[in-house]
Amino acid sequence: MVKQRILLISLVGFLIFGLLLGGKVVYQKKWQDVSIMSQSQQIPGVKSAKIVNKEGQKELEVVTNKITNLRLAGLALQKLADNVPIRFFDQNNDVLMKVFAHMQFALQEGITTGNFTGMEETVRIQAEKAGVQLELEIDNDAIYVILNQGDAQLVEVIERHGQVNYLPAEKQ
Repeated sequence: MVKQRILLISLVGFLIFGLLLGGKVVYQKKWQDVSIMSQSQQIPGVKSAKIVNKEGQKELEVVTNKITNLRLAGLALQKLADNVPIRFFDQNNDVLMKVFAHMQFALQEGITTGNFTGMEETVRIQAEKAGVQLELEIDNDAIYVILNQGDAQLVEVIERHGQVNYLPAEKQ
């Protein structure tokens, strides 16, 4: 009799656990993900956004299409992400990647020394020499870099204080 009760209680417990877990998954897929997708598409330059699990870590994958104001887009996406790191997927090319790699020294030096005026001048000269258009913005938390060359665009957010709100961008 006691064994039957324990078995019945265990089965009911597993059933309730399964229903709760299933409800969470349905909520995430049907409402939360759809909400993020629809709200992200209201942000200029954002094609889509979705939360994914990569190697056991959640991240917000954002597919871009010619973002013009990365700082505002990033701030709007942070509100949607709810403390999940953001990874941009852009349309970069080899030239843009090479120019950005060369800019790293000046960008990191600017963060370290606080000489953002000198940093801006240096990266602007590097971009002009490479025939690339540069859009650079800065706030208390990050440096927002957009490099454009024809239809290609590289989008990168370099955090100043190591908050890990943004992950390195990848090619779409």
